[in-house]
Amino acid sequence: MMKYIKKVTALLLVLLIPSCLLTSCLGYRDLDHVVFVTSILLDRDDENNIVFYFETLNSIRSSSMEANKERRIIYKIGIQNPGDALNDLETYTSAPITLAHNKVLMFTERFARGGLDQAFELFERWQDSSARTLLGIFVGDPDFYVKPNHQDEMMTGLYLYDMLGDMQSVTSNGVKINIKEFMSQKYLGSHINTVPIINVSKDEVTEGQYYLDGLGLIKNYKLIGKLNSEETGYYNFLVGKEVSGNINTKNPEDETKTVSLMLQNNKRYKSEVKLENDVLKLKVKVKLSTEISAIQGRLELTDEAIAKMEETMEEKLERNCQKMFQEWKNKKVDIFEVQEKFERKYPADKRKNIIENTELQIDFKVNITGTSAVRDAT
Repeated sequence: MMKYIKKVTALLLVLLIPSCLLTSCLGYRDLDHVVFVTSILLDRDDENNIVFYFETLNSIRSSSMEANKERRIIYKIGIQNPGDALNDLETYTSAPITLAHNKVLMFTERFARGGLDQAFELFERWQDSSARTLLGIFVGDPDFYVKPNHQDEMMTGLYLYDMLGDMQSVTSNGVKINIKEFMSQKYLGSHINTVPIINVSKDEVTEGQYYLDGLGLIKNYKLIGKLNSEETGYYNFLVGKEVSGNINTKNPEDETKTVSLMLQNNKRYKSEVKLENDVLKLKVKVKLSTEISAIQGRLELTDEAIAKMEETMEEKLERNCQKMFQEWKNKKVDIFEVQEKFERKYPADKRKNIIENTELQIDFKVNITGTSAVRDAT
């Protein structure tokens, strides 16, 4: 009986193997018969039509070449019904389009202020689109997207994906967010998302190169404001996100000069909310470990000098964070996740936009490590 069972099992396996191989072939398409979309920029024209810029990787076939070559091609599609964009694109490419490898979805500032809802509805309908696609707001001229100046990478989508995925650059000047995270966060607390701003350099030496330039604030799918790079650092401190890079404080021996402090990766953050006399107290404590990276002028790093720099830096951070918090509180816009913290702590309290009745108590503790040597830099 056992021998019979083994024979039947072996026979079934033999029959199943060709079937599996044939099944896998049904979904196979030659790479040189597919157009890969690697990034997308969305804009609006003066007639309120949606303008798609599709960056694609196309395989160029030639009988004179031993191997195929790939080429970057930008397709510009202006259309009233955005649902027809892919169909129109395929009339130009004469090959199937895939969004499965799209790395970045960007919006011009004009498009973002008009509303992003149509874009996200499209990506939900397009079957092979990826929820891991990173988001950005592009404030440069679309011509620089069509003809970029980044020499290290042929494809803009891959270049920006690496830039937005670099945690050091992102935590200094922006945030990393993909489509899935955006869709999840828009239902939390005050329903505000933060999206990195991508700008284009106008300097003579670096003209046309991309760089991160702060955050765009999105509420109900519309851009409601922007934070510059410095403000983004204070914002990240207030919401407990990692911050990297340098911060400057005054040189205690010459206040016209500065000392540059490199932030270490062991920041500690604590926050809590507490109702006191019907006022919500937002208490934030941040401990920063820093290392001296550069000094303007002369400075002897005595214990007294280091203590003075720590005190000055703490006062600067607390003052600027309070200023930013008060600015957005006056606008009655909660970008600091206060509503979410409040609802978790007091689920029975149904008040909305509690930031209008919130006071910030923030305390920084800065620790500077260095040497006792005299340093001189200009």
